[in-house]
Amino acid sequence: MHKEELVMLHLTLFHVKRFFEEAGIANGYFKEYEKLGVQPVHIHKSKSDHQKAIFTLCKAITEIFKERRLESILDDPKVREALSKFELH
Repeated sequence: MHKEELVMLHLTLFHVKRFFEEAGIANGYFKEYEKLGVQPVHIHKSKSDHQKAIFTLCKAITEIFKERRLESILDDPKVREALSKFELH
């Protein structure tokens, strides 16, 4: 992948992270990512820095789904509220 593509993937996963945080689910899952100090807007960071950030975000998101069933996530009132922002009318 080109660096620009990695940054876009990083940005997409960053939005997933923020979704979980807004829904109150992300407590502690993203500490390792935060320690990296690499965000999608840091385009000056190296390609490998963004790759590591992507893998770290994927690992954290996977942990959320390992520990919580999808149904329990979707039944969470905060998640429902956050998802309602994306519904088409």
